[in-house]
Amino acid sequence: MGSTVEDISSNYSVTDNSAVTSSSPLYLLPSDSPGTILVTTTFDGTGYGSWRRGMLLGLSCKNKLGLINGTVVRPNSTSPLLEPWIRCNDMVVAWILNSLDSEIRETVMYTESAEKLWKEIRRRFGQASGIKIFQICKEISSISQGSSSISSYFNRIKKLWDELSFSVSYPDCVCGCKETYQRLDEEQKVHQFLMGLNESYSTIRRNILMMKPLPDVDSVYSMLVNDES
Repeated sequence: MGSTVEDISSNYSVTDNSAVTSSSPLYLLPSDSPGTILVTTTFDGTGYGSWRRGMLLGLSCKNKLGLINGTVVRPNSTSPLLEPWIRCNDMVVAWILNSLDSEIRETVMYTESAEKLWKEIRRRFGQASGIKIFQICKEISSISQGSSSISSYFNRIKKLWDELSFSVSYPDCVCGCKETYQRLDEEQKVHQFLMGLNESYSTIRRNILMMKPLPDVDSVYSMLVNDES
């Protein structure tokens, strides 16, 4: 049966790295703890893309990505690396569990492998449905600046763009049209961003739309922030 976060904490309060080097993914720093929090917001079933990104960054900094992507496999029973692997696997399991809302955590608490736990969460929450994509697109089409500053408005719409980008899978390009697609996608974002602006920005919006070629969305954002200030 798998270990709870409390079990891991009691078993591995003292780190033993005698069998591994400091560059190994099985090496644990003295500061590594089962109670470590890798992301600031617990995952409650929504915003899977941002949660996944935060966890990947945290695990990458800890040199532990191999424990969730299957590249650091469990050693055989006679290997001196077995115990370090078990210790690191349990540590990564604890870090993932720490990032989950209590309701979700209870449903995966006894998953022993960090790789299996990661895949289980992806299977349950990472598969974008047509309804989810429709909802994101609908939010993008209806979002507006309102009483927000340019910066706040841009942050809201960019979050939706990022969620949509994560949710939609495109086939690999075989005809060399990737740059063309990226340019069209960037132009679409510029139009979406400009459409939600308050009417007080109608003049600069018109000037931007008349530019040939149309600037990218980051440049448009900079122009509007300068105009706002």
